Amino acid sequence: MIPVAGNLARMAPDQSGFGSTDLSRIFQMLFTAAAEGLVVVDTTGSILLCNPRLMEMFGYEDHELTGRSVDQLLPEAMRHRHAQHRSDYAHEPVQRSMGIGMDLWASRKDGSTFPVEISLNHFKVEGKLYVMGLVTDITLRQKAEKDLQRINEELEQRVEQRTAELLAAEQSVRAALIKERELHALKGRFVAMASHEFRTPLSTIMSSVDLIGRYTEGDEKVEKHVVRIRTKVRELTAMLNEFLSLERIDQGAVQIKPCEFDIVDHCIEQIEELRGLAKAGQSIEYGHSGDERLVSTDRAMLGNVITNLVTNAVKYSPEQRAISLRTQINAQNLEITVEDHGMGIPAEDQQHLFERFFRGGNVMTVQGTGLGLNLVKRYLELLGGTISFTSEPGHTVFVATLPKHTTITTEPWND
Repeated sequence: MIPVAGNLARMAPDQSGFGSTDLSRIFQMLFTAAAEGLVVVDTTGSILLCNPRLMEMFGYEDHELTGRSVDQLLPEAMRHRHAQHRSDYAHEPVQRSMGIGMDLWASRKDGSTFPVEISLNHFKVEGKLYVMGLVTDITLRQKAEKDLQRINEELEQRVEQRTAELLAAEQSVRAALIKERELHALKGRFVAMASHEFRTPLSTIMSSVDLIGRYTEGDEKVEKHVVRIRTKVRELTAMLNEFLSLERIDQGAVQIKPCEFDIVDHCIEQIEELRGLAKAGQSIEYGHSGDERLVSTDRAMLGNVITNLVTNAVKYSPEQRAISLRTQINAQNLEITVEDHGMGIPAEDQQHLFERFFRGGNVMTVQGTGLGLNLVKRYLELLGGTISFTSEPGHTVFVATLPKHTTITTEPWND
């Protein structure tokens, strides 16, 4: 065995400031305390020195490896080739690492194997060549790499699976969208056809009722039934108009046609048409604030907004109660207020009030489609306006606000 620590100390520069004895101790401590396995062999492969970490790594006791061949630390299947590798290295020794990027295995005393990386270096003492190997157990690293590889493969599989699911979902959505468009078009044709086909018999019924009323004028019993028939025909016609209007809005077929008109005259005309719907003792009052009366907007759409708001107020208010319609024009907007003293809107229903087909829980006994306020909101959106309300039992106020001068946009409006 060679005194490696002493020889290394003698090779150290004199300028270090340490004496040879101190350096010998330092090198001995470094060799002993190294966290990796260290082994020194001669050109025949005989082990001269090894540190505690190497013996622990391979499962040997103190000095048990001294004098044995380094080949013993290799798996048996690799030992016959290692002698040639040692010979080649002795003829051309260079500093190099082994095991990086390749599978290199070592063998413990009990015959079990484990993956390693080995770094080789050489030095000469008194003209003799020695080789020192730094051995690193990479079992944990290799396990971590395999775990990482497995996780990456699982992630790739999940990505592929998710991608396939998304593609399938996209195809399903596309198919559903095509189907929905077909159903939407079919619904539009049906609503238009049904509205047209229903209007003809309703017009005939109304004409016949008018004739009956004319021929039986003065007969209170007949007049009572004539009025009832007229009322129901108007209600059914209003329902058909709501469905048809909603469908035309959904199809983007509604165009804004603004014109200038007197809002006071317009509201008075609307009220006169709606008085026939009033219940016994109900009155529809109208008032306008300010001197300005001219607005420029779509007259028919605004008429639908007023009609729906006033009709709702009449429908959900009791007899002998007044309905109030007020208008006001300020610098930019037209404000329409409809106030009633009816049953009010339950608090839990207020957030859904403008939804299509929604009806409050307290109005189920009153005939209606649940489309009126939805149409009001959508007409106002077309006109660039908004609607708000406050309600409590016995008092409800709707306020519609829209520009007093509506401009036409070239973009189609859809839901």
